[in-house]
Amino acid sequence: MSVPGGIAVLSLVNATEGTSYGPTLLNIIQKGEAVALAATVAGLPDLVSQGMGAEPVFGPLYRCPPKLWGVGLNYVRHADDLGVLQPADAPGSYLRPSSTVIGYGDDILLPGQSQRVTAEAELGVVIGTTCRDVPAEDAPSVIFGYTSVLDMTAEDAIRLNPRHIPWAKAFDTFCSLGPWVVTPDEIPDLSAVRISTVVNGRTIASNQVSAMKYDPYWQVGYFSGGMLLEAGSVIATGTPGAGVIHDGDTVEALVEGVGDLRNTVRLKAA
Repeated sequence: MSVPGGIAVLSLVNATEGTSYGPTLLNIIQKGEAVALAATVAGLPDLVSQGMGAEPVFGPLYRCPPKLWGVGLNYVRHADDLGVLQPADAPGSYLRPSSTVIGYGDDILLPGQSQRVTAEAELGVVIGTTCRDVPAEDAPSVIFGYTSVLDMTAEDAIRLNPRHIPWAKAFDTFCSLGPWVVTPDEIPDLSAVRISTVVNGRTIASNQVSAMKYDPYWQVGYFSGGMLLEAGSVIATGTPGAGVIHDGDTVEALVEGVGDLRNTVRLKAA
């Protein structure tokens, strides 16, 4: 947990206070412990400096989101990259298996079935309250926070046939999440948040949430329509643009005010 002055380790908080928060972020979200945990940590100012001599190692937020929705073609630029029109009535979308999930510093593995894999930075919405049929104007009440997402695509499969989207998005390691979840109170203007896709230090595409065709609140309303969104579910809200990635590349999702996510690309072993 990031706090003023450093990072508070959850296991140390529990050991010091005799509490049983978590033990995972998904548990904290599902049990509604975030407010109580923040208050506990605020009362332990000396805890931050304990046990943090080394640089922390980040994993994904959690390995198995209850639902992991992806949104396609939510920026004009990305639709242009693929040579298609933006959907006029609703966003392109897809569900991903949990085996796609990795975290900061993990390797993105290029599958042998694709010769053109792309990576794209996105803003992720983390659902905090199990919900259904949420009006867009009420979406803030069910959002736990925001995270950074790197979304990979076997783009040659989609160019061959758009119906291959579920396959093209479902390879192992094709969705990186983290390293932080930032609560809504830390983002004064969600529409001004800038998302950038960076490959080997070069910015491939960059744009703000305000340029989305379907904003994050609208998406929460859309995906909760007639469908349960369990606490801990994640919606990847769309990318300003994707970059082709190859073995040895470093790819980043830079989400202003939310976090910088970085992964290395490797060929999948035969």
